[in-house]
Amino acid sequence: MNTETYCIAGRLRMLARVISGRYNEAFTGEGVTFAQAGLLMHIFAQPGVRQAELSKRLQIEKSAMSRDVQLLQKNGWLTDNIRSGLYLTEEGRLLAKRCHKIWKALNQQVWAELGPDATLGLTVFSDNVITKLIS
Repeated sequence: MNTETYCIAGRLRMLARVISGRYNEAFTGEGVTFAQAGLLMHIFAQPGVRQAELSKRLQIEKSAMSRDVQLLQKNGWLTDNIRSGLYLTEEGRLLAKRCHKIWKALNQQVWAELGPDATLGLTVFSDNVITKLIS
């Protein structure tokens, strides 16, 4: 592998598009993207989380987070209170539960398709990126 021609960022973007596309496709029946389903599941797990905290934890640009939060609110799945944080409506909680079932099944399928070596490699790589480039 030639370090002068191999672009890590380009390769990661391509892989992210492939995997994200697969996950997005799985959630189309629920009317949400994978990113929106992820937000619903995170808020379900931690009601009252503040938008800024969730944005930082998930490494999502504030503008993208705001757009998704507004869309989730518009669809009646989420309430946002500046003082008390993000909460799912009853309909949002039901959707988050359905999304979790979809995510769990797809995640197991992708895990099996990639195999243990690839998933372990991804874990090691992402841990290195997080500890060395983000911290």
